Order: sequence, then structure tokens, then C-alpha cells
Amino acid sequence: MAQKPPRLKLRLSHDADRCLADIWRWNAQRYDASHANEYIEFLKKRAYELETDYSRGHRVPKYSAYRYVTIKKKSGGHGHVLIYLIQKKEICALYFFHTAQDWPAQLRVIGARE
Repeated sequence: MAQKPPRLKLRLSHDADRCLADIWRWNAQRYDASHANEYIEFLKKRAYELETDYSRGHRVPKYSAYRYVTIKKKSGGHGHVLIYLIQKKEICALYFFHTAQDWPAQLRVIGARE
């Protein structure tokens, strides 16, 4: 019987925190603060689920150390892509990108490690 992988603590990087702040601002302007708060909590809840299920992400093409998961409320709607690294004792959430963005190109722009 296969053992479950160990639980790893998720840490949000400064860039991930900044992404979440930008997502909150956009949602608060487009809808309202209540909607923005609820959506950020949804994104964080799904991100923290990686602590016990971090292998479900896919490898990022050209950036083999990075993994990503798509987080959506509805299967047909837009959502966000979370880019993360699995390290020895933690998972580092690096960035949240909107699914409509060309996020692989954004990784090149910000100088992600290949």
C-alpha cells in the first residue's frame, strides 16, 4: 500500500500576496468589497488544499521546477492559475494569474528560473 506524501506547509510569497491584493482591488471595483473578500477567501482555501494534495498540479512547460493548478468557481468560467514550487519542507505559492492571461509569457517577463 502506497504511503501518502507528507503534509507540507503552504507559504504565500510576497509576489503571491501582491497578486491577491490586485485581484481583490479589481473585484472590489467591479463588484464590491464583500464579493472581493469572498473571492480571495475562495482562492486561498483552494491554494491551502495543496498542503495535502500538492502533486495534483501540472508541470509548467519550460520551467520544470514550477507547478500550476487552475482555480475556478465554475467549470466554464474564468478563474486563476496558481504557480507554485514544491520545496523540501514547504510549498511556496509564487503567483496568481488570471486564466485569460498568457501566464507562461508572464513568467518569462518576470524572469522565472528555467
